Amino acid sequence: MSYFGGLGAGKGWNTFKFIITPQEFESLFQDLNYYFVITGSRVEINYKNTDEQYIFDSYKSYYNEVLTGENKFDKKEQWSFERDIRISITDDLCKINFQDIIDKKGIVSNDFKLVRPTEPVINISPFYLTYSKTFESLSISYMNNEGSIGLELTYPKIVSFESDNFKSLVDTHSFTTNTLFNNLIENIKAISNKAKLQSTAKLFRPNFWISPDAKKVINQNHYLKSNDLNII
Repeated sequence: MSYFGGLGAGKGWNTFKFIITPQEFESLFQDLNYYFVITGSRVEINYKNTDEQYIFDSYKSYYNEVLTGENKFDKKEQWSFERDIRISITDDLCKINFQDIIDKKGIVSNDFKLVRPTEPVINISPFYLTYSKTFESLSISYMNNEGSIGLELTYPKIVSFESDNFKSLVDTHSFTTNTLFNNLIENIKAISNKAKLQSTAKLFRPNFWISPDAKKVINQNHYLKSNDLNII
């Protein structure tokens, strides 16, 4: 990456967690300028961006197999579903630059290159539930493969750029991608509500949103069922 984000206390990340159906996920992006881009790993030499339908189909598989499916997957199997929905979003491909990969002998790779955004991107990834029956506690702050339950949008509040050796701190409100981030959240809120989660002994109000249509099937989730949890 050509920038660092989430710097220091109070200068971390804007986050938003949610559960919606595949059809609703695709509808979020209607009438918006957006592009899906891989930023967390090297890409093939001819790569420009990731086809939007590939992401929509990948979320449909994740939703049907992991979120609402009856099977419990091991980490490797689950990663095959999660990997493809770990993606970044930008409002303009002109903000996505690429850099050659050069080995120790100075030879430039003909197969792969690095992605170097010139402005911060929105990241999308799964979020997870962690429940303790012993302490009757619930968290959505940690990675827990078994508790994979929905998606999370993240966008840095503050960034520093490689171009000035990361010396300056820049508020991301000045970037148009911040507007895209806010528009996506508005679209999610328009079709969903704050979640309530009931255990056998306690009602939780975790900070994520869920649509009525997703609520109809989400309690088929393996982790919820195995812990006697219901999203109501």
